[in-house]
Amino acid sequence: MLAAIFSQVGMSMVNAVLGQFLEAFKAYENKQVSVEQLKDQLYGIMVNAAKDVEVAHADALTKTYASFMGAMVQSKLMQNVWGFVTISQATMLLWFQFGIPFIVAMGWVNHWPSSGDTAGWSYALVGACLGMGPLVLRAGAGSGSVASSLKSMVGK
Repeated sequence: MLAAIFSQVGMSMVNAVLGQFLEAFKAYENKQVSVEQLKDQLYGIMVNAAKDVEVAHADALTKTYASFMGAMVQSKLMQNVWGFVTISQATMLLWFQFGIPFIVAMGWVNHWPSSGDTAGWSYALVGACLGMGPLVLRAGAGSGSVASSLKSMVGK
């Protein structure tokens, strides 16, 4: 994921970050800044770099989703699949939220087995179909904020 973002943003951002790191370390070596000031400068540089990556990622997601929606406007098959997914997953959510608790409350069964992540996927699919595509795309396997990841590495 980061490779794709960096290739989109370009090496100019990487070079700028490395240049800022180098300047901060040179200032430390020349005794112009203390260790604490160096840590603050490095943290600031990393936060700004993370912000730039997040902006590039958001821009890429926006373009991707706009392209997908443009294709869907043109294709009847995609529209039909979109409608089927929305209705079927909304039905699943109604079953999870009302049907299963009703069956258990009526005493027809004592225990209903867990459905695992099925309800979570239903929420994600309904959200995607109702226009939250970029948010759903960010909730996948590579999810997580680059800024929070960097912040946890620095320990600040």
